[in-house]
Amino acid sequence: MTEPAPAIVRTVFLVDGFNLYHSLARAARDLPGTSVKWLDLPALLGSSLHLVDSRARLVGIHYFSAYAHHHQADNPGKVERHRAYVRALTANGVHAHLARFQVRDVWCPRCRAFHATHEEKETDVAIACQLLTLAASDALDAGVIVSGDSDLAPAARAFRLAHPGKRLLFAFPYHRKNNELAKLAPGSFTFSRESYARHPFPDRVRLPSGNHVTKPAIW
Repeated sequence: MTEPAPAIVRTVFLVDGFNLYHSLARAARDLPGTSVKWLDLPALLGSSLHLVDSRARLVGIHYFSAYAHHHQADNPGKVERHRAYVRALTANGVHAHLARFQVRDVWCPRCRAFHATHEEKETDVAIACQLLTLAASDALDAGVIVSGDSDLAPAARAFRLAHPGKRLLFAFPYHRKNNELAKLAPGSFTFSRESYARHPFPDRVRLPSGNHVTKPAIW
């Protein structure tokens, strides 16, 4: 006997912060004069619930990123701007998960030498673990990963195998759609650059303490 469908579809979004950031940077270039980086993420994600299911209800947002301290010399204020944005997110109920950057030596065949680069560590694994943990504890009916990073394909396969009664989708950031991920998660959708522009935070975001965090003047 088939079980009745749930009255609501508890939906959790898991956001790959850097994948989204690069999408926002592209949207800012494609929409000259439009501010998109001070994005009201809860409002944007809430506006997309009908694309998940007509019964979808937002029950959680998890944001995964890392502070790029190695850019302080060439881009002063970058970390402070990012911190301000994370404070605005957490003040609006978003759970922030912060990883780290690690130095890695990469061989350059053109100059025939190793060069130190910084790469973000742990984010993909953190997203996968959070997704599977929430599903295993029956804290969601639908998980939506906001990313176009193909490294998340194994997580999608594991989720489908372990939780066939639950649904997984990808919400691809603008200019970040990934066909492999779209095939793994039918019903996935893509945010437009205009959708970013329609959902800005106010210039001053009130914190739980009663203080405010202010939109950076330059970003």
